[in-house]
Amino acid sequence: MVFFIIIGIIAEKAVKRFLTQHYFNGDLDEANALNTQKNNNTDKLVATLVSIVPEIVGLCFFFGAAYYSYFSLFWEKSPFLQLLFLSILLTIALTRILAILSRLIFSPSSPQFRILSISNQDAINIHKFIVGTGGYIISVLMFTVVAFRLGATRNTISLAGIFFASLLLAVSAMAVVVFKNRIKTAILQAAEGAPSWGRKRFASLWHVLTLLYLLVVWVLLINTIDSSGPTNSHGAFVISFFILPIWIVADKFIQWVVKYLMITLKIHDESLWRDTMSEEELSHWEYGKMCYGRCNISVRVCLVFALAIWIGSLWGIEFPLVSRFTAVFFDASVILALSIVLWQVISSWIESKMGESRPSVEGEDAEDSEWGSAAAHGRSYTLLPMIRKFIGSILVLMVTMTILSSMGVDIGPLLAGAGVVGLAIGFGAQKLVADIFSGFFYLLDDAFRVGEYLEAGGVSGLVENITMRNVMLRHHRGMLQIVPHSELGAITNFMRGGIVVKFNLDFPYDADIDKIRKVIKNVGQDMLTDDELGKDFIKPVKSQGVREITNSVMTIRVKFTANPGTHFVIRREAYKRITEALKLKGIAYAHKKVIVDIPNTDTKTNLTEVQINATGAAAHQALEEEGAQDASQLIGNQR
Repeated sequence: MVFFIIIGIIAEKAVKRFLTQHYFNGDLDEANALNTQKNNNTDKLVATLVSIVPEIVGLCFFFGAAYYSYFSLFWEKSPFLQLLFLSILLTIALTRILAILSRLIFSPSSPQFRILSISNQDAINIHKFIVGTGGYIISVLMFTVVAFRLGATRNTISLAGIFFASLLLAVSAMAVVVFKNRIKTAILQAAEGAPSWGRKRFASLWHVLTLLYLLVVWVLLINTIDSSGPTNSHGAFVISFFILPIWIVADKFIQWVVKYLMITLKIHDESLWRDTMSEEELSHWEYGKMCYGRCNISVRVCLVFALAIWIGSLWGIEFPLVSRFTAVFFDASVILALSIVLWQVISSWIESKMGESRPSVEGEDAEDSEWGSAAAHGRSYTLLPMIRKFIGSILVLMVTMTILSSMGVDIGPLLAGAGVVGLAIGFGAQKLVADIFSGFFYLLDDAFRVGEYLEAGGVSGLVENITMRNVMLRHHRGMLQIVPHSELGAITNFMRGGIVVKFNLDFPYDADIDKIRKVIKNVGQDMLTDDELGKDFIKPVKSQGVREITNSVMTIRVKFTANPGTHFVIRREAYKRITEALKLKGIAYAHKKVIVDIPNTDTKTNLTEVQINATGAAAHQALEEEGAQDASQLIGNQR
């Protein structure tokens, strides 16, 4: 048997040497170790996994080479020898797997890969304890299996198991006495700041409590001896012996659940930067921290209580009501953990998609828009927040119902009652239902999105937010208008397609029309090639010729098409550039005037002051009427 195990060791050494030389050389491991010092626990775990890959592959080759060489070459077909060899091989393999897992967590030889913040000596001692104790328990289990297959009675196996378990408890008790001062110091140093009175008393009495616990486990183990054989079929002793590591893992799990539950419910978030908070926000954060601490303490007390009841049930000690509480506690913890993981995945995905659809505002473009400062967002930015609220509501309802069901509550009547209440609400709040369904179909048809300018329901404004019932419209003068979806009616969306802008320029009768048209065309081409304005054009600035000739001026119309929201800036810039270009060409705008014609007579007519004032008033009235007419025409062109 030793010969075939040596064959497995040789195969393992050869594979590890090949992998180390070609894929996992020392320089790469050293570089990874240096880089890992500045990374988080996830990076350290990945680096540790990479570093132990040769050992894992080598262990697989060790087991495979020893197993197949023994069963292929061994000439004697003895099932007992084969069982003995397989038990020895499994003992070695399982102990080494336990050692690899311990190295993965504690990393005794490489501090830069260590996930837990403990000293090197503590990591080495814990690693030795886990490997030694685990190897001992695996060896005892394999020994009892082989002994039973070789003909040992159940009573013999039970006595042998009690003997080995008592030996393990005795060695553990000796270790507690030897290392009590070192562990006392570690308990006191683990406190944040000065240790409390309770921590000091626990550090002084921990070894007494541990020895008492080991004695209770030994007494329970002795009580399992009876004529029918061992009753410890559920691994009660192993679980009881490793209760401290189980509690540490369960405590970390419960703390993680509480932490993310607080973050999800927006009660407390430890990662927030407190230096940038106001006094009110800091007070709310402190209150959330207090709630978080109290909740942690309560959950830890419940965890200790639940573990104690669970251990008692494994040893056959039943507490009917309390055992039910323990089952509910574990079920609720698992349900909350799964729901939080699901919510974190969904929420993170929605946040990433919303970030992709969120446009970047460059410079002062948002301030130039006369429709408001909000940028138009994609459809996902409008739909995803409502989907997240809907999923969150459904998730809370399902988790609540599942926890109530695990507590033994019959949720059938609750569901039926909820259906009746929902039906009553549907009949009594038809307006609310109409608002919700109208909003659903508006969003389904992609009628509008956040950041788009609408005119609907007698109001107009920029879509700032969308809820299940209302749409928030921010008017371009600053007012916030809240309109129910059912009252929107026909919607005019100014942000789909292009905005056609037309404006008039007035010139004297004798102005050169062709020259003016060429000037406007050149200005349009220059604006089209502009780095900031060119991307917003759909059709360039151009002249539409003479629109009309009035009593005092000749009107030429200018037209362009631009992206919604940018046409305000383009129109202002077009006015500026056209004016400057016309000035360079010596072309001026027409000045409005009124000509008063006085008939010639043979006799001299002297105009009195009253006549002059009446003539001026008539001229002023004519100018006002013409200005009002031009303003109404301009509004019609913009529409």
